[in-house]
Amino acid sequence: MAELNGSFIQQKEAFGWYLLDWFNKLYTDTSALQEFRARRPAQAMQWAPSRMLDKVESMLAQYRKNENGEKGATTKLPVILLATDDDFLGTGADWGGHHTGFERVQIFEGGSWYDYRQDMHDRRIQVVVIASDGDTAKSLAAQLSAFMQQPHRRYMDAKYKFGQYEVPAPMQLETKRIDWMKIETEQKNLKILAADVALKCVVPIFRAPAEGEPNDGSTNVPPGYPVVQGVLYQQHMGHDFKHLVDGDERLLE
Repeated sequence: MAELNGSFIQQKEAFGWYLLDWFNKLYTDTSALQEFRARRPAQAMQWAPSRMLDKVESMLAQYRKNENGEKGATTKLPVILLATDDDFLGTGADWGGHHTGFERVQIFEGGSWYDYRQDMHDRRIQVVVIASDGDTAKSLAAQLSAFMQQPHRRYMDAKYKFGQYEVPAPMQLETKRIDWMKIETEQKNLKILAADVALKCVVPIFRAPAEGEPNDGSTNVPPGYPVVQGVLYQQHMGHDFKHLVDGDERLLE
């Protein structure tokens, strides 16, 4: 079975591109934001290794020790740190959670045939804004909230690799309303706001013939399942059926 990089890193990448789009549209209403906007995005926003609400200050210390890029760039504030949980929670039926069995499909018309199913699950990403003054922290939080409230910003695509193919799969914000919570800190010169962003994620899963199993002989990577050699049509109890030579019988739509 060919895999689609099952680490779910694709969802983090998709949200990273989403934030980059927001970053490029920031307006700078404080001097600290002007400096923030002038930095490389990778120096202004970074992923932390775990959820952070109870470890914000230690995560900030790790960020400041990061010496990638321009010297001293990671000692500057404000900064946005991101983290995601490691839980797996299937999306419920109340949110249209659609978990299918395998079906035979083509990724593009005229291409190879593969087995395909999809899962849906919830993913929570924590966004933490750290600034040296309250106005800057609130401005960043307000601008991100306004960005997410735009109807077309509720959706984004994660891109999964399957052999030679790049397969987009949708991710949807659970709500356009983002609530920010003040995080208390012993450092008087830090203002910290945190929010949880809930995403409903579709995960595509493809299956191709294993090594040594019959395949369609194509040059596609991976080759697909053998193509049907012929189709017979027959009627039964008033319904038209498509009868495939390999014995697969399905009701015509």
